[in-house]
Amino acid sequence: MAQAEADTAALSGIRVLDLTTNYAAYAGRLLADLGADVVRVEPPEGSAVRRLAPSARARSGECVSFAHAFLDAGKRSVTLDLASAAGRARLAQLAAASDVVIETGAPSAQAGAPLDFAAIARRNPALVLVSISPFGRGGPYGGHAATDLTLLAAGGLLSLGGYADSAPLAVHGEQAMLACGIYGAVAALAALYARTQSGKGCWIDLSGQECVAFALEDALPEWSINARVRRRQGETAREAGTGVYPCKDGHVSMVAGRLGTAKAFDALTDWIAASGVPGGAELRAPQWRNFNYRQSPEGVARFAEIFGAFCRTRGKQELYREGQARQIAIAPVNTIAEVVEDAQLKANDFFQPQVEELWGKEVIFPGPPYRLSRTPARRRGPAPKLGEHNRELLEESEQSRNPTDIGVGPG
Repeated sequence: MAQAEADTAALSGIRVLDLTTNYAAYAGRLLADLGADVVRVEPPEGSAVRRLAPSARARSGECVSFAHAFLDAGKRSVTLDLASAAGRARLAQLAAASDVVIETGAPSAQAGAPLDFAAIARRNPALVLVSISPFGRGGPYGGHAATDLTLLAAGGLLSLGGYADSAPLAVHGEQAMLACGIYGAVAALAALYARTQSGKGCWIDLSGQECVAFALEDALPEWSINARVRRRQGETAREAGTGVYPCKDGHVSMVAGRLGTAKAFDALTDWIAASGVPGGAELRAPQWRNFNYRQSPEGVARFAEIFGAFCRTRGKQELYREGQARQIAIAPVNTIAEVVEDAQLKANDFFQPQVEELWGKEVIFPGPPYRLSRTPARRRGPAPKLGEHNRELLEESEQSRNPTDIGVGPG
């Protein structure tokens, strides 16, 4: 019995309809990891996620998107023509029998959803609808279009990326859209929990701009309290002992000092001074106990010079081990290849193999960044073929006496 409980996924029995068209599809994948039955609703030509770059050519000759392979893993695929009345009616039937719908409506919807939530709620009062859009459904920008880059810009995060003497630079990847997916999944989970108390679902209006603005940390209170606009710093440290520094085989990132702890900065300066590196003993002088000096351009530059000499003969793994032993928050700046080989991630089985039949090989993807002792995340199957589960879902509908839920396509 204990084993049966351990094998039960957290969201077992929950059905999710995924109508997303971009990296917000991450929301559905997160819920699929937790055991939800996530049904990918796609147009006859396939979701736009299937065409996202980069891609690799499969044995059949077709190009398969890495994004699709990652974001749609563990889902089922069904095709519906939502431009037709029959397709919309079938979607409404599916929604009426589901727990959660996640959608990224087209900008032309202008503050509307592709589903009539009020009508569906009358048939399924427990439904949770998560509408993810660039700016939310209301306000002067409601219904406006945006890319990941423009969301980073509108949310303020883009202004903090890059170098002081250059234009803003975006962080790699579709980070704004992925954030929408994360918050969408969290909002859906919160609504499902609330439903256990009230028995009722809800409509969740999620703004991509707000997801980005929520990640500005102390930049907002710094403006609010001190009227100071945070500036881009690039690789320049904000304080001596805090920043990214070059070493023998790459870079390390470190936080020691006022932004870290006074104890860490003392341990750092003792470590450097004891090494005999030129200028190391200088770090024991009184001015290095002065926060203003450590945050001055002169202090930042002088520390970088001394610490740079210290790091030139040391690799990032050595600096990591020795620094951590002294309770200094220091870590290697890993390349992607180094992340895959990271000992800590390997020990926790973070990277998981996923067999991709179209490519004819096993592909490594990140696993869930959490471990649930009683309801562990389930191992995902591959991303579905287009319409692969049409017939399967039709049979399920017939068994529940809803034969018009879905049309039979290539599946």
